[in-house]
Amino acid sequence: MKSSNESLSIWNGSFATVSLSIVNGYVAMYLLDALHATDSEMGLLNSLPSLVNLFAMLFAAITIGRARSKRIFCSVSTSISRSIFILIAILPWLAVSHPALWVVWFVALIRVPQSFGDLSWQAFISDLIPPERRSPFFSERNRITTIVGLFATLLSGLLLQQFDKHLKWPYQIAFLTTAAFSVAEVWFLMMHHERIAPPKRAVPLLVKGIRRFRTDTLRRVLADKQFLIVGGGLLFFNFGWQLAWPLFNIYQISEAHAPALWLGLFTVANQLVQILTYRWWGRMADRFGNGRMMAFAAVGMALTPALTILSPNMWYLFLINFVTGIPNAGTTLLLFTYLLEVCPEAERTTYIAYYNVALSVIGFMAPEIGIWFLGHWGMTAGMLISTGLRLVAGGVFWVTSAMIKRRTPWSTSSSVQI
Repeated sequence: MKSSNESLSIWNGSFATVSLSIVNGYVAMYLLDALHATDSEMGLLNSLPSLVNLFAMLFAAITIGRARSKRIFCSVSTSISRSIFILIAILPWLAVSHPALWVVWFVALIRVPQSFGDLSWQAFISDLIPPERRSPFFSERNRITTIVGLFATLLSGLLLQQFDKHLKWPYQIAFLTTAAFSVAEVWFLMMHHERIAPPKRAVPLLVKGIRRFRTDTLRRVLADKQFLIVGGGLLFFNFGWQLAWPLFNIYQISEAHAPALWLGLFTVANQLVQILTYRWWGRMADRFGNGRMMAFAAVGMALTPALTILSPNMWYLFLINFVTGIPNAGTTLLLFTYLLEVCPEAERTTYIAYYNVALSVIGFMAPEIGIWFLGHWGMTAGMLISTGLRLVAGGVFWVTSAMIKRRTPWSTSSSVQI
């Protein structure tokens, strides 16, 4: 049964990755080239999901604890989430004004059922996979689904490039085909063997964090200088990082005029290098500390906006995405592990809950401010401001790394395996 569940989970994850790679990879091009979205709508594409996700996660955490079957709960949530892909595809055929704005709202709305699905899947799979098997299993699952995602991105980009990028129907057909992959995703999820236990009285982990939003805990968090220094630095870096997210889409699609295949190649180059360098970042963090390596990652990430705008040449942009995948891997790995390093183990859930609330606010504000910079000062200024903020964050990480005392053992290299 264990072997069967692991195999089914890998198939489930592979089909999920295909659907998500197609939609996430080309929804920005669909909006800009086919639906003629405005810059403000592109900003909302990046900012709204963060705001919706905050409230969705809170409600999902409370609801999941009452579900008798996590498998069914996850399957229903996933089905609802994937059905929104179909709505995104057929919107131009409906009698609605401003279809681009509707697509943006639907992309944000996906976060509601997706949050239910993600949290229930995590609880579901943790029940099925014993602790001693989790590290090798997730390592293998992540490796396979990443490879599947790379091929899905490339193949869909190659097919979309055969048509005029201003046509709507090729994107619509691509998004509609994700319905077939989503059916297979849910089918393999339902095929898992689940031991249905009586509902537990235990409160979900996230709900414990929610219930601790009280004056006494907030006062304790605000008095923790180490957490404020590191958490504040991470939030500042996230602001500088996410500020440029909509600008990259607009630059690559509207100014560099990258076709679908090249957009897929940019994604593949960046992800491939991340896969190859995760373990190196983990080893270096264990050797020199999360703070110092986070400083190096932030400086590397700071170069990305400035280097991107130097040339619209496709091969140049491909090279930039390839090289910047290295610090991107470090950022992806170290952001959370550095935070964990300064969270007291007994109150880790509370600290992370407060941080995630602040991060959701940053995730909503930063892209909107980035679009404001674009509208008032232009693309070059917006990108260089993002570079400057990321550089400052790198300096903060370097200076404060010597001031931080690690509270709990946390192996970064071992965490990469899962």
